[in-house]
Amino acid sequence: MKDDFCVRCGSNNIKLVDKKLQFNFPNPGTIVVVQKCNECQECGETYFDKNQITELSSKIEQEKKNLEE
Repeated sequence: MKDDFCVRCGSNNIKLVDKKLQFNFPNPGTIVVVQKCNECQECGETYFDKNQITELSSKIEQEKKNLEE
C-alpha cells in the first residue's frame, strides 16, 4: 500500500504480510486460513485489496467444504 496510510492511526508504515486469520461460523465452527494482506505495523489494522479479499473468500469456502465432508 505504497503512499497509503492507516485510517485507524494515520501511519504510513503498512506492509504486505502473511497473516493467520480465524473465522467463527455456527456450522462448521472455527476456520483458520493464512492470507496475504496489508497490515499497519504501528497499530495492527488489517487491509485487503480486491484480489486479496477474493482469494480469502475462496479459501474460507474451501475450508468450510473440507470440514463439512
